[in-house]
Amino acid sequence: MSEILDYPHATHAESIVFPKDLPWAYNYEGGNLLVAQVSKFDCGGIAISVCLSHKIGDGCSVINFLNDWSSITRDHTKTTLVPSPRFVGDSIFSAQNCGPLIIDPRYVSDVNDCVQKRLVFPTAKLDALRAKVATELGVENPTRVEVVSALIFKCATRAASSTSTSMRTSKLVNFLNLRTMMKPRLPRSAIGNVLSLFSTPEINNSNEQDMRLSVLVRNIRKGLEVAHKKDHVQQNEFILQVVDSMKKGKMLFENIKDEDCTMYLCSNLCKFPYYSVDFGWGKPERVSLPNGPFKNMFFLKDYKTGQGVEARVMLHKQHMSAFECAEELLDLIS
Repeated sequence: MSEILDYPHATHAESIVFPKDLPWAYNYEGGNLLVAQVSKFDCGGIAISVCLSHKIGDGCSVINFLNDWSSITRDHTKTTLVPSPRFVGDSIFSAQNCGPLIIDPRYVSDVNDCVQKRLVFPTAKLDALRAKVATELGVENPTRVEVVSALIFKCATRAASSTSTSMRTSKLVNFLNLRTMMKPRLPRSAIGNVLSLFSTPEINNSNEQDMRLSVLVRNIRKGLEVAHKKDHVQQNEFILQVVDSMKKGKMLFENIKDEDCTMYLCSNLCKFPYYSVDFGWGKPERVSLPNGPFKNMFFLKDYKTGQGVEARVMLHKQHMSAFECAEELLDLIS
């Protein structure tokens, strides 16, 4: 287990604890809705991995399942630990209107052309960066997620621009967990794909003013503020993109890409209680995501509780080489 835990970039070693070929599997008609794998190490360590189909739910649904399962396993004698998941399903977003893509979205790239890197941003360095951003443009109390997503977007865009002369603009798309934004508010125990998204304006990659970190953070904050004012049942950007893609027979987001604009996708899993999952052996040493067949996508989550942010960044190999050399990035990661 130390071969995984002691080497932050050992994503290939990490992959052995996930069911072979199942993470990110894309199968409308068949396949398992949920698969779990227990891996036992010679040193005595244990790893548990779970693959939940998007036909059932999203990232929040996974953590609900894991916490219910671990609570029952930890003390199965308590009758009060009967889980009560609330399956929202068609009661919010009708599958008849959205078709199968809403329950199984994927952003496909050739995994052989992509690289995933794991980056850890310590709390102390993030706090200093947040204070700097707040001073520059007066963004009130920028969050760690806002500054990390803006920084990764900036460095990824710069890396892509340095290897291509045709890429002139880019934009950042952020996924939203709608449970606390719905009216009436849904409980965290709600199971389903309760998602939407918001995006920043297209920025000119060669414009230094547009690429300032504080400007990018402000754009993210404005996009989120607009999203909070929307009716996410009637004006759900994610569903609108899915339906439009279905009508045009294209993959999700493919219909709004062009040669001059590159899109980056960010999924924020911070504050989700993954590190509270305890099957009876104590809380986990590491919570990980498997390598995915994606590019221009990053996942953010807590690096343990209260210890900064961990990012999983997936880029084209050529872009990753330039990305991981960015001084602005290297100054902030451990």
